[in-house]
Amino acid sequence: MGLNTSKLDSLSERLIDFLARRASNKSINADKLRVVAGSSIAKISLEAIETVARGISRLEGASLYCNICGKGPFTKKGMYLHLTRLHKYELKNMLIHELREKILKNY
Repeated sequence: MGLNTSKLDSLSERLIDFLARRASNKSINADKLRVVAGSSIAKISLEAIETVARGISRLEGASLYCNICGKGPFTKKGMYLHLTRLHKYELKNMLIHELREKILKNY
């Protein structure tokens, strides 16, 4: 099965906000994720987001630190803004990689 790279690129672009929210220890609206990703791939998308989010930030006490560049400490909102403004490209690439692995594993 060949994966359509442009579809993964488009999907990962739409999932960046969800990933940044999760990496910032904020909640994700599962219904909104299902609408954005599509019901058939929502579960895989959520798994990919959870997997990538664990490696992006770390919690030390009550503060968040970025594992991509090492900056911090951040509040939840500060971490979200940092990730979406400075690391959008990196988040997208991490999502594409993880989505590709999970899709190939499940199909």
